[in-house]
Amino acid sequence: MIKTNKIDEVKSPNHQMLQGTMILTITSLIVKILSAVYRVPFQNLVGDEGFYVYQQVYPIYGIGMTLALSGLPVYLSKLIAAEEKPSKARQYTYLFFVMVSVLSFIAFLVLFLGSNQMALLMGDVKLASSIRAVSFLYLVVPFLASYRGGYQGQLNMRPTAFSQLVEQGVRVIIILLAGAIYTVVEISIYKVGMLAMLGSVFGAIGGLLVLIFMNREGVKLFEKPQLTKQEIQRFFRRLLSEGGTLCIFSAYLVFFQLVDSFAVKNALEISGVSELLAKTTKGIYDRGQPLVQVGLVISVSMTTTFIPLLTRYFANNQEKSYEKLVQSFLKLSFTVSSAAGVGLALVLPYINVTLFKDNKEGLSLSLYALSVFFVAMIQAYQAIYQSRNRVKLPFLAAIVGLFVKLMLTANLTIAYGTVGTSLSTIIGLATCLIAMHLKLKKDLEFSLFSWTYYVKIGITLGSMIALLSFYQRFLAQWLWIDWGRMVTLLLTLVGVGLGVGIVIICLIHLKIFTTDEWDMLPGGKKMKAKFKR
Repeated sequence: MIKTNKIDEVKSPNHQMLQGTMILTITSLIVKILSAVYRVPFQNLVGDEGFYVYQQVYPIYGIGMTLALSGLPVYLSKLIAAEEKPSKARQYTYLFFVMVSVLSFIAFLVLFLGSNQMALLMGDVKLASSIRAVSFLYLVVPFLASYRGGYQGQLNMRPTAFSQLVEQGVRVIIILLAGAIYTVVEISIYKVGMLAMLGSVFGAIGGLLVLIFMNREGVKLFEKPQLTKQEIQRFFRRLLSEGGTLCIFSAYLVFFQLVDSFAVKNALEISGVSELLAKTTKGIYDRGQPLVQVGLVISVSMTTTFIPLLTRYFANNQEKSYEKLVQSFLKLSFTVSSAAGVGLALVLPYINVTLFKDNKEGLSLSLYALSVFFVAMIQAYQAIYQSRNRVKLPFLAAIVGLFVKLMLTANLTIAYGTVGTSLSTIIGLATCLIAMHLKLKKDLEFSLFSWTYYVKIGITLGSMIALLSFYQRFLAQWLWIDWGRMVTLLLTLVGVGLGVGIVIICLIHLKIFTTDEWDMLPGGKKMKAKFKR
């Protein structure tokens, strides 16, 4: 958590809120790590083709779960927390539930009835059963989002936290069981994909049961609205604009993955690759997704922790404190995410062999790893816009970035294979980030980054690249790829240690962070003390 005493100590009047936020943050991090890690044994069980089947449909699940877990509940909780009258808050919750139910039911019908057409557009009609299976998730979304948002709006984060753990636990168990069944029983990989997607539905139901069970005291969350037509229309517009923006950014990389599901396999076949090779190549390319998720963990935790402080300083017109916090937040985010992205790209060959047995598509996966930086910075800028109650610009920037990704993916994949796919992702994310940066720079009366910072971070990243490149060349002489997975695990750990070590040494000796900023970084004070000896 961030130590704020040296910037501008503000104690929350509500200890329950701080405690609940901490629980929810820790739980969310555990869930994110679990959501990434389970895919490694699953891929080992079903192979690259089986992983392709799962990952083709995964974005549909990912978008649904983002709606139910972060985007919509966060919007509803903010709405409830800002409402002084409890009765009005319950009416808003009821209205929210009805509107989200209608939208979710439409999504269910589109997915269930249009599953064959969607599978055909993905280039593999056998994916239809998995699409139909995951469509049922959208029937649970209104209940999950309403309960979670209702609890969070009352500053009770525990139900959301526990339901996340149960939901993810049930889902992962069923997915791994489906993979294990594939190794002992003769069933198709498409059946495995369908079972895995049903696991997501059962996980969501498990999470909902936890939410209902934790309301044993009968706390009233819903009340039939007594609202005017104008209030209902205004509520619906806000749901689409503010709630929609939160959902898009919460699942931004998942939307990019959805584009890949429709474009990559088809583009590979157009380029002359056989259907089977196109499937396995897409499955190999999809290995990058869990690695990027893990790479984003620290940045996501920082963003979650900074938002309340940014919002408080802006709302209270504490201009100097807000300015200092924005600059520190962006500096920390830029430094951590750039080091994580570049470092992951450089040690990825060893990670690839350790986790997935080979180093196929190494270049495309290394390029994809750089998306850690872009996604983390987009989330950081979105947090600042959110603290200033700005919705329109981030939404437009996200749409433009997604449009660029949509326009480039097929052509770049046909020309350069999955390297082109990774490039289309990087270019799309960069477009969104640049748009957000330029607008925020124009709006604020202070500079976001100094030129001396750019020079120092350039030296830091350059030092890490030089050291790890030498490490790669040294190991290449010894044909490390034939040494086995346990040895490559050791090589991975050594590579990570070298990368982290050189970055921290540069941060200290170049004085990139102030004392306050070291204190804000998770474990920063201890790291600084250890490397200063």
